[in-house]
Amino acid sequence: MLEWLRNQRYGRRYGYEVLFRKQDRTVRGRPGIILADLGMPESHDPAFYTRFMDHVFAYSIPGFIQPLVLADRGLALIDPGNPLAREPFAPKQLVDMNGSFTNRAGKPYAECEYRWRPPGMKRNPSDHGYFLYTGDGKGGAPEICQKTAAKVAGWYYGHLIPEKKVAWSVQCARVYSEAESMLKAEYPDAVIKHARYMYPESVREAVEGLIAEGCETIIYHCFCNPVYSDFEDYSLALQMVHGFANGSANIICADQPGNQHPMRQAYTELAGDILSEIPPEASLLLILSKHGHPFKRETLDLREPEYRVPLEREMRNLIGGRPGRSELIWSHDEFADEYWDPKRKKFSTLMAYRKAIEEGFDYAVEIPVDFIAENTDLMFLHAIKKFRAFREYDPFQPVPYPDWEKPLRRVFREGNTTGIYAGCPVGKYSRLVAEAAFMSVAEVMNHRV
Repeated sequence: MLEWLRNQRYGRRYGYEVLFRKQDRTVRGRPGIILADLGMPESHDPAFYTRFMDHVFAYSIPGFIQPLVLADRGLALIDPGNPLAREPFAPKQLVDMNGSFTNRAGKPYAECEYRWRPPGMKRNPSDHGYFLYTGDGKGGAPEICQKTAAKVAGWYYGHLIPEKKVAWSVQCARVYSEAESMLKAEYPDAVIKHARYMYPESVREAVEGLIAEGCETIIYHCFCNPVYSDFEDYSLALQMVHGFANGSANIICADQPGNQHPMRQAYTELAGDILSEIPPEASLLLILSKHGHPFKRETLDLREPEYRVPLEREMRNLIGGRPGRSELIWSHDEFADEYWDPKRKKFSTLMAYRKAIEEGFDYAVEIPVDFIAENTDLMFLHAIKKFRAFREYDPFQPVPYPDWEKPLRRVFREGNTTGIYAGCPVGKYSRLVAEAAFMSVAEVMNHRV
């Protein structure tokens, strides 16, 4: 009853206010450590995208309309040649969330009976429609989630990703491996496991495995999010860990890695390497891009200054000695457009690039400081919105990324401005991200009795 009352009082901030701020940080007995990341797979897995989108909508919309919005009436299909369509058209081919172009009988979906479903958010120019096929029954996930997974399967993996693989899991695995080595060297009796919090079974396996090995305290840390949010960390992953432990171990959430200097250093070193290639006398607009969110009350907004204020100071120190004109600006990749932000309280990354072009900066360098590894959001979803500042950008052109030991760099030109997307702190920068994870866990281990 007490926990129910607390949930009613704090709502979405229950995880932060109760499970984090009021947690017992004393490490007793043998420690177990979970180092977690989002879990985006290397090869396309429709379960990842449908689960993530299901969480988005379940978290964002009132419970009483969820059955309608999250309905599963059949298979949501996308034409990879026209994946962003908002109006009905005659598709040349159709693909489902599993990457199949045919129904169970082997007949192409494009030759079957289907019907057009318009965008759910009609006023949102970024939303798109899909085709619904009911001949094989339900699709196994809400249609609104299936359509995203179908777009990813047919358009991203089917056309835009030449390698047919995404770097996230491999690049995160390197961070985990390096952080694990540091922790084992310092705390040899600790048991360390990896988890992917968008896969509840992965979190359950990690928690139950630590308890089975006699761990009385479990320290949870997400190394992929520099700033923790209610949406992913406090209200999702942390509550999941508590639920699977079910009182069998004391759960401690180690603090966000962005509070540690090495995490910020990873981005400043990445920026420094880019700037070393730019003539010092050239004018520069340095763009620090955030992911962005649409929520009115989000703990991320409360906690982000702990990361962003010192990061901005360190970035300003980096560019301060340049003889050429230099300016720094923050931007939002998502939820800063006319639909989500009609009062223009936020500054989009698109507008940041346009500022550079309109004001005649020689270079606009973007550092995506909310991501430690490359993913389909950055490569495609965010790219479509921000890179259209450059007329040469074509969202239908494949994006090669063969060397995952180097950040994915993208370069565009408009007028006198060269725009450089610097990519994520991977490869040689991963050691710094891992060191931040180590330091966050070490802060908890200092309370060991």
